[in-house]
Amino acid sequence: MGEPRRGVDGAVIDEATKWFALLRSDAATDEDRRAFEAWRDADPRHAEAYEGTLSIWDDVGELGDLKDLVAAPEIARGRPQSRRAFVYGALAAAVGFAVILPAIIYAQPAWLLPNVHATPTAQTAQIALPDGSVADLAPKSKVRVAYSDGERRIYLQSGEAFFDVRKGDARAFIVASGETEVRVTGTKFNVRQGPAGVTVSVAEGEVEVRRRAPRSGAEALSAAQERLSAGEQVAAPVSGDGLTDVVEAPPATIGSWRVGRLAYKGAPLREFIADANRYSRIPIVADENLLELPLVASLRTDQIDATIDGLPDILPLEVDRSRRDRIVLRSAAEGAP
Repeated sequence: MGEPRRGVDGAVIDEATKWFALLRSDAATDEDRRAFEAWRDADPRHAEAYEGTLSIWDDVGELGDLKDLVAAPEIARGRPQSRRAFVYGALAAAVGFAVILPAIIYAQPAWLLPNVHATPTAQTAQIALPDGSVADLAPKSKVRVAYSDGERRIYLQSGEAFFDVRKGDARAFIVASGETEVRVTGTKFNVRQGPAGVTVSVAEGEVEVRRRAPRSGAEALSAAQERLSAGEQVAAPVSGDGLTDVVEAPPATIGSWRVGRLAYKGAPLREFIADANRYSRIPIVADENLLELPLVASLRTDQIDATIDGLPDILPLEVDRSRRDRIVLRSAAEGAP
């Protein structure tokens, strides 16, 4: 069951709950939505608490038909339902008790409700979004969809996704992954959450990529911001607060996993391993000192096993398949030819 991380105090959680209730009510105005965005961006704890609220709403919705329950009318601005009561209600439902969900859950049209979409190992999926946009999910990927009257927001929680955003909708289309946000109105782009960080590549149109700064208090909105055009790519590395330099990325290669191809032009071996583990039924691990080795390769996704067996020909490593529960890439023995 989704929860904000420890360290987010009760007052912030209550504020997040209040915003959650207000934004999903008919009473929310454009001024309210602007005030919410200012509150969310003022402190990373605010965004974390609000995302935790959405996550619990997702989990409750996945229990069955609970999304159809109607809210009690006494909810109003400034009177948020207790987060604790909300969580307890969800937990009770999860274990099969007959409960009436707390009044924080508003009855809304189905297209306004957050939805979770996930793919298993070696399988992709195409998700039709409520506004006519399309999201292609790579294997072992997960997104949460949270549309509202003010914005179209997608949370990439793991893996990789390619977005074809419908033009003509005045609402901003936002993809959030960790501290990174991508904002567009109509374009095609790929977002990958990998071991080294979040990478954004643009196939068509333009996007704005920004990364929130770790901070306390209401300080600058972001540590870094870049505007990308078609054929450009930028990353928000795990080790650091900003964004990398913008580099070229041929549009034809962006999201090539959708047609069953993976390509690496000097990418660290850890990136290939992360991708391969989305297709391999047997987990692949490697010695720590091998993870940053640069790899140049182009392969079909059905050639991953063969590529692994061929790695010793191009990198100083050995492939150990002696265990049934994993494939281990080890440093080549000293003195080996």
